[in-house]
Amino acid sequence: MIKNLVSPFSAVVMAVLVSGGMYGCSKVDMPDEVVSAYKRAIQINPGLAEAHYNLGVAYSNRAMANEAITEFKKTLEIDPNNKDAYLRLGALCSEKKLYDDAIVAFQSVIRLDADNDAAMNRLGDVYRHLKRYGDAIYEYKRVVEKNPQDAVTCYNLGMCYKGDHRINDAIAIFRKATDINPNYAEAHFRLGQIYLDIKQLDDAITELRKATDVNPRHAQAYHSLGLSCYAKKEVAHAIDAYKKSIEIEPTNPRVHFDLGVVYSRERLFDEAIGEFGTVVNLDPGDADAHYQLGKAYADKRVLLKALSSVQRAAAVHYNISNPYSDKRSLDEAITVLQKAIEVNPYDPAVHFDLGSAYSQSKILDEAAVALEDTIRIDPEFAKAHYGLGIIYERKGMKEEAQREFLAYQRLSGERKN
Repeated sequence: MIKNLVSPFSAVVMAVLVSGGMYGCSKVDMPDEVVSAYKRAIQINPGLAEAHYNLGVAYSNRAMANEAITEFKKTLEIDPNNKDAYLRLGALCSEKKLYDDAIVAFQSVIRLDADNDAAMNRLGDVYRHLKRYGDAIYEYKRVVEKNPQDAVTCYNLGMCYKGDHRINDAIAIFRKATDINPNYAEAHFRLGQIYLDIKQLDDAITELRKATDVNPRHAQAYHSLGLSCYAKKEVAHAIDAYKKSIEIEPTNPRVHFDLGVVYSRERLFDEAIGEFGTVVNLDPGDADAHYQLGKAYADKRVLLKALSSVQRAAAVHYNISNPYSDKRSLDEAITVLQKAIEVNPYDPAVHFDLGSAYSQSKILDEAAVALEDTIRIDPEFAKAHYGLGIIYERKGMKEEAQREFLAYQRLSGERKN
């Protein structure tokens, strides 16, 4: 009887070996007969841990995670000391976000093999994902102590130090990672970000340029480089870096926004309008972008007014028509500021700017409403009281105008002449 059981089982195992087994097949080309062979082996001998383990590997290679987890658990019921089964089970549980199970599995590997670097690293990864930085640091440090030239684990340790706000430790370990591997772009990038955060701008620029030299497609590094250059008032370099980031990753609204801020501050209003317009197209719920877009249109109106004056003077001398008009910019400003209020109705500065735009367009009723809304949100907004006083005065509402001027005087300590 025993002989009859052993013989077909041996045949099944031989069939699996001939087919290439788990090591001869990729996730895509794992044949059905391999899985079937292991299943038959388990039917013949359900207590064979190796068959459950190999079936689990076969399922894992076919991206059948739930089935693989079941087989690895069965393996461990039969053979509680199977380190490989624990390691694979932990990896699958991590992928499935079953973090408690993953922790138990990796800890079991370490219990069986205290020097298992793979388990310590994977356990550190789980702890880092859960922001249990102290636990993650403990695991990663054990690996680095055993393998001081492990640049990847040094990087992971640096990320934990950064998350735990241990900035000096993070700098030191990221620096070690780049010393081990000078072409480690991500380590240079993270080091550059820390230097940017602590305002060591020269160091930040150095590290971020190294990151982009190693990886010319690193959009985030170019973005941070732009921030660093602009903080150093290197405007042209900042613009170049932002543009490079956008070229690589054109749908990141944050980079367009930051570039728009630079253009706006440099009074390049058309370029600023283009960038803020891109932001609101990518993220219609970004209230700051709507506000900045409206402000850029309003600021452009000031520039156009100056150009218009020059053009009008030229028109008199050369008898040519004036091609400039600032009404369109004001209209655009009003439209976009209204959109900004829809997105964020509680920002008094947006209501104030809308009131100013209406006032410049001589739309007094709407200007009054916008300024009244400003004061309703922020009763201490002195300029809004003054502006509302002007509007009331223009509308012949003398008492209301006097009340607003008095409020302005009280808040600002100034007198209206």
